[in-house]
Amino acid sequence: MTATAEAHPAEISPTRIEIDPEDYVWINGFPTPPVLRRRPLHAFVSVIKLVTNKEDTRQVFEIVQALAGDSPKKLFRRFTSTPYGRRVVTEPVKLEEILGDRERLRAYPEGSLARAYLAFMEGENLTPEGLRAAAEEASIDYEAYPEFSEYMRLFMHLQVSHDLWHVLTGYGRDALGELCNLVYTRQQTHNPGFKLIVAIGFVAQKLEQPSQPIQKALAEAKRNALAAEWVLEYDVEELLPLPLAEARARLKIGEPKIYNAVPDEIKRTLLKPKVAQTQAERERAARERAALQAS
Repeated sequence: MTATAEAHPAEISPTRIEIDPEDYVWINGFPTPPVLRRRPLHAFVSVIKLVTNKEDTRQVFEIVQALAGDSPKKLFRRFTSTPYGRRVVTEPVKLEEILGDRERLRAYPEGSLARAYLAFMEGENLTPEGLRAAAEEASIDYEAYPEFSEYMRLFMHLQVSHDLWHVLTGYGRDALGELCNLVYTRQQTHNPGFKLIVAIGFVAQKLEQPSQPIQKALAEAKRNALAAEWVLEYDVEELLPLPLAEARARLKIGEPKIYNAVPDEIKRTLLKPKVAQTQAERERAARERAALQAS
């Protein structure tokens, strides 16, 4: 279940509407929009679609929007209370450009977090732009509300962090790895939408592979997440040059031993997508179309 790390701007209507400045909620000196109601039925339907196809990233956006409540507000308050968080939303620090510059990443030392991230993204045929495209499919436009630009910047930053968190936590993009990474994301962001995804994803995976330690792997992911530092307050550019093991040690991210013990062939077939095109395939097709248009 590919996701952004990590929460999204759930209070923002997908269709541009005018919001009275009197309804703004001010947090740490920044305007944020009023909270929209939760939509549990919409979230449940999206979870079922996601279980059917773990590559349907759009459904993750739909779920976290539908169930977010005031959790994005709390996250924004905590984030902008840190020096790095305030820099991200005011300068702004554009993580999508930092992690999208493959030549820059390739210039880092072998064995560094940057090189591990690059290998992960190239191996999976992924780009930060692909996650943004998935957000657009869910009618999320990070530029639709310039009056809330600082608030929206947090969620763009969080979205782009998702695949970096895969590398840091050691969880792959197989169905179990995605679920474990979402356990970690839930603990970092406290968005209740991830809890629903994990609960239903667990049932689906356990029914498919009852002999595998799915529950133990998820419990280990939660323990590791609770023991870890709050990653969002760390400057990503300072982490990128570090050896991967050193970056994990600095963030107190433990090894996913139970997950690693599950045979790769089981991971590859678990909840195999039941549709023809995955996120990676969509990205590859888009690049091929762009190349044809340019030629």
